[in-house]
Amino acid sequence: MDTSGAAADYVLAPANALAVAPRTVELADAAALPVGGLTAWQALFDHAELRAGQTVLINGAGGAVGGFAVQLAHQQGAHVTAVASERHAERLRADGADKVVGHLDHQASALTVAGQPFDVVLNLVRTSEADTAALAELVRDGGVLLSTTTAPPENPGRDIRTASVFLLSKADQLAELVTRVDRGELRINVAARRPLTELAAIHDAAVAGDLAGKTVLTPA
Repeated sequence: MDTSGAAADYVLAPANALAVAPRTVELADAAALPVGGLTAWQALFDHAELRAGQTVLINGAGGAVGGFAVQLAHQQGAHVTAVASERHAERLRADGADKVVGHLDHQASALTVAGQPFDVVLNLVRTSEADTAALAELVRDGGVLLSTTTAPPENPGRDIRTASVFLLSKADQLAELVTRVDRGELRINVAARRPLTELAAIHDAAVAGDLAGKTVLTPA
């Protein structure tokens, strides 16, 4: 592992960062909502200020953050192009993706990918600095390029805004996500529940790209 983090039966958290868990899903599955849901929300609404009618490219839509981002962007009235492997395509279309692209050529033009530049490009994939910078070519003049992984270039030109997305604990946003889950508007994609004792094997599977969705760890 090359990032920080931990898994435990219990964790101490400030009360003002929490929200009541959704009532319509299993409590264990609700654990998959905060990190993925908040990251997607803050990228689309806090950073990109996404509006109805805009176009969005989500690179890495098959993962947990990407799945929430597709749903939230669709609900906002945006036109969504999702980049993900074929095994995720049916789910992403059901979640609101207007188009699913199986592979993104970082050197391709926006016309090749979608016929026009995007208002917002959200990168959720570990990319090289060069490939991340190349994503700016898919953004329209005055648009937004965001990344949760490799930092985008600070000033790519053409009045494009760029930002690295870092998760912030915001209870009001989490409560809104919970409300949408309970209304049936937002789906939590849990691919598997596994015991905490299998943590090492799960990380190996994640590195190998073998996890089809969010895996929830449960106490043994």
